[in-house]
Parts: sequence; C-alpha cells; structure tokens
Amino acid sequence: MHLERVFIDGVRNLCQQRIELAAGANVFFGANGSGKTSILEAISLVATGRSFRTHSAKPLIHHGDEHCLVQIKLARSGRLHNLGIRRHRAGGAELRIDGAAASSFAGLAALLPIVLVDTDSIELITGTPEARRRYLDTILFHVEHQFLEVWRRYQRVLRQRNAGLRRGTLAEDDIWLTELARVGETLAALRAVAVASLAPVFAEIAGRLSGALNGATLTLRRGWSSELDLLGALNAAAASDRKQGFTHVGPHRADIRILVDGRAAADVLSRGQLKLATLALKLAQGRMLSGVNGVVPVYLVDDIAAELDEDHARQACS
Repeated sequence: MHLERVFIDGVRNLCQQRIELAAGANVFFGANGSGKTSILEAISLVATGRSFRTHSAKPLIHHGDEHCLVQIKLARSGRLHNLGIRRHRAGGAELRIDGAAASSFAGLAALLPIVLVDTDSIELITGTPEARRRYLDTILFHVEHQFLEVWRRYQRVLRQRNAGLRRGTLAEDDIWLTELARVGETLAALRAVAVASLAPVFAEIAGRLSGALNGATLTLRRGWSSELDLLGALNAAAASDRKQGFTHVGPHRADIRILVDGRAAADVLSRGQLKLATLALKLAQGRMLSGVNGVVPVYLVDDIAAELDEDHARQACS
C-alpha cells in the first residue's frame, strides 16, 4: 500500500498543494514553519478524522478560511482508492470514499491504516492510560473484525449507566450491570489476546534498538481486580458509583504496563531511551497491522532524529 497523491487546501499554511508521492519512502525537508509537519497532519486527518496536534478544528484551518480539504489517492492491494475529508471551522466534516459520501470515519481508517511517530509520541509511555488504550484499540480495530461493534456497545452502555448515576435514577437493581459486564468481559478478552500477541514483537524490536531495553515487557491491566469477574467488581463498586456518579471499574479504566526489568519504563529510562521504547511500540504496531492481510501501514514520521544520537537514529530508520 502507498499514497500516490495528496491534495491539501487550507490546512494551516498549506493552500492548493498537490503532492505526488513515490511508492517507497518520501522525505520532506525545508525551513522551520514551511509546512513539513502539516503535510503529515493532513494525511492523519484523512486516516483518523482528527489532527494529532490539536483537538480543535479551528487552529488546523488556514486563517480566514471556513474549511480545509484533504484528498488522497491511495494504491492498495492492486486497487486505487480516492479518500477525502472537508473539515469545517464551525464544526462537522464531510467524508468521501471513491466518490461516495461516507457516514463515519471507520471506512477511511480501515482503508488507510497509519502509524504516527512524532516528537510527542513518548507520551504513549509517560502520559495517561487513555493514550495507551487508544494505541491498543487502534491495533484491534484493524486486526479484529468484531472489535468496533463490541467497543461501541460498551461505550453506549457505559454512557447510559453513568447518566443514570449522575441523575440518581438507578435503583438498587441496576438494570445496566449485566449488559455492561457481558460486553466489558468480551472487550477485555479481545485486548488480552492483542497484548499477548503484541508483547513478544515489542520485546524483540526493543532489544534490537537498545541494550537498555532488553527485558522490556508489556502487560495488560484490564481495569478491575484480577480476583473478581467484571460483574462481581461492578457489584462491589456499586455503592461508590452511586455516591460519586460514575462507573469506577471496567475496561474504560484499562492500561498497558510497559516495564523494563520489572520497573515502570517511564520511571527508569532516559528521554532518549523512552523515545526508542516508543519507537519499538510503534514498529510493533506496524508489524501487527501488516501481519493481518499483508497490507503495510503508512508510517508518518516527524523528526525521527530528535533526542537520538546518530547511531540510534540510523538504526531506527533501517
């Protein structure tokens, strides 16, 4: 899989830019502020529906414009696809796949899997559990066909239960517990299988990148006590949930523990080593995605040499 052409209009300082791309690696260079990262940001916008630099559309859209437009011509498995997104300053977006309107970002994401490596990627290790859940769930979206349906169902039931908890309308016989436990157990099981497959790939890549990462491991914290099933954990936390107005336990509290010699990687690694460990996570992600149907994802790499010495930067690029 590779991108043949990208058209960008109104993404930050990029207006009416048509970029032809080669099938292999493509390198963008230029002065600071010339728009190199914005090109990657535009591609990511098509693949994920959002910028990796901001949660708001307003800073993304060129000053004075009411919308931005990105169109991509993609070669995948012997077929050409045309993908597009128009994001509006006032909110909302229009999506197109091969000339037809698309109702959700899932279709775009399925056709254009990406792996992003940028200067903020180490927050995958040093940041919140939410970032690590998103990383794992992105892999599952591409490798497990039932994941999206299960994830969406869990989120719907969780929102409904939390709304009832906030309003104080849930009785002692909480009507949402059984379904939340059922779907939550399925979601947690899918994540456990993914981590079991991902962990040895990560360990092998991390060890090759740096001797300091030998013995690096990944483990899943599923979001509730290992001594209980989810229904039991939800029942045990029910009184606290009603008092505080939200659900305390479940897959929405899951995390990936990234350890080196049994200690948290964020606590023991230098910043350069953290970047290598993050790169190992990203490369493992790419290998997992390409192992499903042989489609290699598009790697978007921004400033790979930042905080790496010359030898490690060369090794990472190889």
